[in-house]
Amino acid sequence: MKIIGALEKALLILDKFSFEKPEWSLAELTRELGWSKPTVLRLLNTLEKYGFVNKNSTTKKYHLGLRLFDLGSIVAGQMDVRAIALPVMRKIRDKINEAVYLNVILEKERVCVEFLDCSHTLKASVNIGQRSPLYVGASALVLLAFHEDRERIIRELELKPFTPTTITDVETLFHRLEEIRQAGYAISWGERNMGLVAISAPVFDRHGKIAASLSIGLPEVRAQKEKLELCIKLLQWGGGEISSQLGHQACKLD
Repeated sequence: MKIIGALEKALLILDKFSFEKPEWSLAELTRELGWSKPTVLRLLNTLEKYGFVNKNSTTKKYHLGLRLFDLGSIVAGQMDVRAIALPVMRKIRDKINEAVYLNVILEKERVCVEFLDCSHTLKASVNIGQRSPLYVGASALVLLAFHEDRERIIRELELKPFTPTTITDVETLFHRLEEIRQAGYAISWGERNMGLVAISAPVFDRHGKIAASLSIGLPEVRAQKEKLELCIKLLQWGGGEISSQLGHQACKLD
């Protein structure tokens, strides 16, 4: 006999809600799922505690909670910014011929959600889905610098070194973030991977909140001053262009 864990049972309950049947009573769910009433009630109480379902005080029926709306909004927002960013990223990659990638914050980490490769043999490479702490490297630092809750996030961070250049001091981190906010971009030299340089600029949503960071990665051997200046220019344009399409303001590319 297959044993179904409590988590899977909770997910099966959530899966019963639909446009056709958005509300369920305890008795209906018990009959539909074929489980005992105490088991279904215990799972519903847990889901209600964390906002995944709500109970109508009049009908005593359950409907999906706002926590699911919040999670769905996060997913939708990431899909929107990725779809909007991709043509802009291609234009930047074609102009600079270096790796271009897009990052968002997920569960207090920087996560790569899109990556475009370049034609060089020696190059930066970032896997889609790759995570890193919010204090490590330009793409993460930009997300943290412009985050409205950055001070709270910093207090919860454990600053561990990835390389000799990784920031491991809180005061240094605060100072670095302020520099990034003033400049409007970040550059990191081997803070996550030795020998690689990352340049990153912010992307904002229609509310003016940080939505993503747009980044270029390249080996230090190709990181000459003129190329870095071009990277900054392209990323600031690209970040502005994506932000504009998300409802924020953009700048123009010459």
